[in-house]
Amino acid sequence: MNSATRTTETAANERLVLLSGALTLAAGINKFSSPVRVSGNLSPGLKVVVLLSGRLQIRLGGHPEQEICGPAALVIKNFGGHLERDQVFAPDVPIRYALVQMDETTAGNRLVAALGGSETGEGPCEASSVLLTCPANQALQSLARQIMTCPIRGFERDLYLGGKALQLAALAIAHCLSNRAAIAEGELISLELESIGKARELLIASMREPLSLPELARKVGLNVHKLNRGFRKVYGSTVYGFLQEYRLEQAYKLLASGEMNVSEAAYHVGYGAAHFATIFRERFGISPSQLL
Repeated sequence: MNSATRTTETAANERLVLLSGALTLAAGINKFSSPVRVSGNLSPGLKVVVLLSGRLQIRLGGHPEQEICGPAALVIKNFGGHLERDQVFAPDVPIRYALVQMDETTAGNRLVAALGGSETGEGPCEASSVLLTCPANQALQSLARQIMTCPIRGFERDLYLGGKALQLAALAIAHCLSNRAAIAEGELISLELESIGKARELLIASMREPLSLPELARKVGLNVHKLNRGFRKVYGSTVYGFLQEYRLEQAYKLLASGEMNVSEAAYHVGYGAAHFATIFRERFGISPSQLL
């Protein structure tokens, strides 16, 4: 699994360098037909990624390996030099992303201090590196889509995208820091986490005819408010927002693999064909029939 042997389709990818190289914005879609490993040193700076869809495993320096499932936000602080990185991208589901990278001066001392550093690393790289992840909320997802579908052309395009890049970075960092604080304070106790996990399993099992929100909450022993709050904290969306994302990812896999046609895939995940085509196009940027 390496970049030399992968089979990849890339669409709508863009890379923009601003502020004399101090700020870089990249966005696009990558599709992998098999798992892809990317290894090497990560350059110094602050990197913020919003992953709209796709899955990857990442190991950074001395940090434990983490699995990231879109929609998610990823914040990497590395001001100790080159940091070893190992990533494996999963196949089948497109990697749809917006990425912002900036140097320490652009990020600012207050932000660098707020992110803190690892206390477990032994070397200078690990000691000054931070890896934060959390589910991407609707505001982050909307910003990433605005970057990917920028309607502006001409010299003012750079100004628009540069502003959106800084806004995306700020919101992603704030969201990840808030998520870290909530976990540290034990906002979701283990019993609630277990119930939320059970609710996820029930949603997936009843995908074609999903349970009502009150019924789902009753089955897992939570009230509706706690269930929705827990889903937002753990998965970055409402209960039914999570379900729609799961349905569409399953449909994408079925269509991309040739296992089903459009109407069969729509029925399999619980949608009527007309509505399915509309939300599929909104989610992935292409119509379902384009995968056949």
